[in-house]
Amino acid sequence: MKRALQNEFTLLIGLFFLGLLTRSLHYSEYLNFSTDQALFATKSLELWRSKAITLIGPSISFKFIGRELFQGSLTYYFQLLFLLPARFDPILSSYFFTVFATAMVVPIYFGSKLLVNKKAAWCMAILYIFLPTYIDYTRFLWNPNFQFSLTPLLILCMGLFEKKKNALHIFLLSFSAGALLLFHYQFVPIIFGLTIYYFFVKKISIRSLPVFVAGLMVGFSPLIIFELRNHFYNINTLLLYFSHASEMIADGRSSFGNVHYFLSIGLFIFLTFFWFIRKKMTDIHIKLLFILLFLVSLVRYVPRPTHAFGMVEHWNFLYEQKAYTIVKEQQIENYNIVNLGYDTTATVQKYLMKKDGIVINYDDYYNNNYLFVITKDVDFMSNPAYEVHSFTPSTMIDQWELNDTFTMYLLQRTIDE
Repeated sequence: MKRALQNEFTLLIGLFFLGLLTRSLHYSEYLNFSTDQALFATKSLELWRSKAITLIGPSISFKFIGRELFQGSLTYYFQLLFLLPARFDPILSSYFFTVFATAMVVPIYFGSKLLVNKKAAWCMAILYIFLPTYIDYTRFLWNPNFQFSLTPLLILCMGLFEKKKNALHIFLLSFSAGALLLFHYQFVPIIFGLTIYYFFVKKISIRSLPVFVAGLMVGFSPLIIFELRNHFYNINTLLLYFSHASEMIADGRSSFGNVHYFLSIGLFIFLTFFWFIRKKMTDIHIKLLFILLFLVSLVRYVPRPTHAFGMVEHWNFLYEQKAYTIVKEQQIENYNIVNLGYDTTATVQKYLMKKDGIVINYDDYYNNNYLFVITKDVDFMSNPAYEVHSFTPSTMIDQWELNDTFTMYLLQRTIDE
């Protein structure tokens, strides 16, 4: 028994390093550190410096007549685990998260083994390590990625409850689910599924229901406290969304087709599938799955990428760093920055400035004397974005090629005599 467990750990360590190797290929060029990452990292930085406590985190992508539905603040505090040791460096902190996320192969293996069997556990581990979608979403800082990378701990709690079936483990299970809901609301159907599974399929004692509900409430408590203190703002916002669902659909605000909505749900779908075929699985199936996905991951990630994941063509964080270095070298005052490639307010540039303690009037594009413009268009002054359109009359005083596609220009506002 001890020898078998040692062999399992040896194979898991091997999977971990293979998974980390795959995720490390062209890491800096592939890294998505764009608008959301910069916004969330900025908030974490501000919370750390001010030692403040907040109950709410980022809002979901759907907004209606100025109302937003907020998720939990755990996003900001969890990513501090990676930002702090990296001194808020985007590349290093993201890589620390990638190492952590890859290591979650261990709990997903043992949780799946307790829930189904060893063969299913190896299939789950291989999918988690080598499925391209799972590789992509464990390579950068983002709240759905945090939720996904922590879901293996919930699966482990489910496995432990399957083995011991006591109040402590049902509480840990539901507490984990409640805490994970703070990262992203895609966990709502998972919690609904867990409730159905345990109380209607497994038919555990109804006396466990209060413990299960208590665990959910404790895990989700930051947002419960926020609701109680703010007249149920999120619930009222949700009711508003439902009452105007047709308008939101018509405006394209309710698209659920994005892959990240199904990251955590996908793990449970795979786990359920392997449970149904558990008696038909063989070692050959496991080896074929490993070879297939490992080769697919190599074919996909060995070639050098033309842009970062989820970012525009010919752009990645390294070019953001290059632009930021040039801006600092100019040593001018009363300026602002525009990135017409994908984010007019240049959120990444602002994060890098705040990280280094550089203070400007970040949101003012009307009173600045200088403007840095990152763009791939020569006729960028005709862009309707107010950040550029309002900077007239002006004179171009310098320019720098960031790559073959993007150039950064420095403009100086001219004042009519």
